[in-house]
Amino acid sequence: MKQLQPREASPLYVWLAFVLLGLGVIAYVAGYLVFEEIFAFLK
Repeated sequence: MKQLQPREASPLYVWLAFVLLGLGVIAYVAGYLVFEEIFAFLK
């Protein structure tokens, strides 16, 4: 009879990469919105 093996936990660096990717997207969107406001204000 086969024993069920527990699933291997994802390495920490995989989660770290997802977190950094998410932070990068948030920073990009925030920067875009800030520049849009600045350009709208200067017009």
